[in-house]
Amino acid sequence: MSTRRASAGGRFRQERFASAPEFERGLMANLVAKRCNLLDRPEDKQLIWFLQLLSHQSGGIKKIAADMMEKYPERVATKTMLKYGTKPGKMYSAAQVKVLRDEFGIGSSDLPLYGEVNQDELASHLQLLPDDEKNLAHDMAREDAERHPNGYPLAEFQKHCVSAAQGQLENRLLSLCLDPATPITDGAPWYFPTLVSTLREFQAGWIAARHPEAVTSVGKALCDALEYAAARRRLIIADGLARTGKSYAAKAWCKLNPGSVRYVELTACSDDISFFREIAASLGVSINLNSKAQELRSRIEETLSGGDLMLVIDEAHYLWPQKRHYHSAAPTRINWIMTALVNRGVAVALITTPQFFRSLTAIEMTSHWTSDQFKGRIGRYVKLPDTLSRDELEDLAGVLLPSANADSIRVIARYAESSGKYLGAMEAIADTAKYFCESDGRPEVEFKDVERAVRESVTPSDEALKAALAGATETKRRRVSKAIAAPLQPDFRHDETPLPMESFSSLGTAPARQNKPESAGALLQ
Repeated sequence: MSTRRASAGGRFRQERFASAPEFERGLMANLVAKRCNLLDRPEDKQLIWFLQLLSHQSGGIKKIAADMMEKYPERVATKTMLKYGTKPGKMYSAAQVKVLRDEFGIGSSDLPLYGEVNQDELASHLQLLPDDEKNLAHDMAREDAERHPNGYPLAEFQKHCVSAAQGQLENRLLSLCLDPATPITDGAPWYFPTLVSTLREFQAGWIAARHPEAVTSVGKALCDALEYAAARRRLIIADGLARTGKSYAAKAWCKLNPGSVRYVELTACSDDISFFREIAASLGVSINLNSKAQELRSRIEETLSGGDLMLVIDEAHYLWPQKRHYHSAAPTRINWIMTALVNRGVAVALITTPQFFRSLTAIEMTSHWTSDQFKGRIGRYVKLPDTLSRDELEDLAGVLLPSANADSIRVIARYAESSGKYLGAMEAIADTAKYFCESDGRPEVEFKDVERAVRESVTPSDEALKAALAGATETKRRRVSKAIAAPLQPDFRHDETPLPMESFSSLGTAPARQNKPESAGALLQ
């Protein structure tokens, strides 16, 4: 379009750079879905969706191509080169060089072997010499031929493959993900004939590098439910208290399944366009500033209709209407998930807090909507553990601060047990300790950083928040949300002396984390 062009030397306008290739998005999910709908093997579909996911990360498809060439340089070669061997320092014999010269279209004049005379060069040279000097020229040409090598190194041929890969591999990957005519098998392209099997190996390595460093009882229960939902293409609900590691476990599981799962974290938006934008962004569906909710919804349904992708929706209590006057209306988001996704065989996992079922009850009481159909579509309901063991807390503390010693780990775990913020308290201590360490110019967090974080930052913050909540004037309108859990217990405070480990024996734990109102299991009966 002419409106997207700017003449050189014209008035500077920011939007003239909007079409720069650096700003291009990754592969559009609805187009990739069309390609995958024509594939039969699940492993082929998962490979394509894996590449689509990475295309939306930093560097996109171009980075995937560069990473493949960097990680597997010996495979950037022709079939014949792979047959002869491509280990670094490999020398090809005269017979092998002759075959490779023909394969690459390289003449003997470019890579001459021992005893080979460049006849074309000799003939043109002889035309300029008198007859009495032609015999001497023949002798000199034979002497030069005897100085040629008996073979050539791998690098002489591999440079041609590398040059082709640098210019063509990115487009080959794009075709693999979008073009139905491109087979998902080895054999092509000529400069990388093992591309597909290498991509599968790259995928397996990418997944292996993302295994979680700590698996808690919450994570195990959640992952078991997610595995069931993915295998049976059902709707599941995982319900647990806040700050127990649900989101961490869900994200970790989704990373282990990049070819079949997409993770969405909802926000407290009340309009449909924002809701569908969040899902579209997670899937990689094309989004424009002027996109309408109906357009995004259609693209999302087109992407998920094949059932190749599972949708994991975190903070699922935001699926319910968020404004009080909306409670008299039907829950359109829940209805859409039931009719457009679950009814069509799309696996959906809802990860939420007990607030989800309180909202369900409120909607039923204030509207004509009933939850019978929704309950009937729930393939499995999982009540996640309310608390973690001491060992699990220490494992998580070790993930947050890998360089921390045993004393630091115990301090963080004990604090989490005594704080109503639970795992949120661990994150606060770890972040503050890292800040103190970086401010002092040290590379690794020490016990004094953890001690200082607890004493000077986190404890005063928790106690100030507790006082602010206690002193706040109650509003006239009755609040629906539950009050924040009590922060740190006051008996954790100490004087200026260092924190001895035995002092933790006097610490109590936060009150049992109750699931109010009545259990979600009762609501589902």
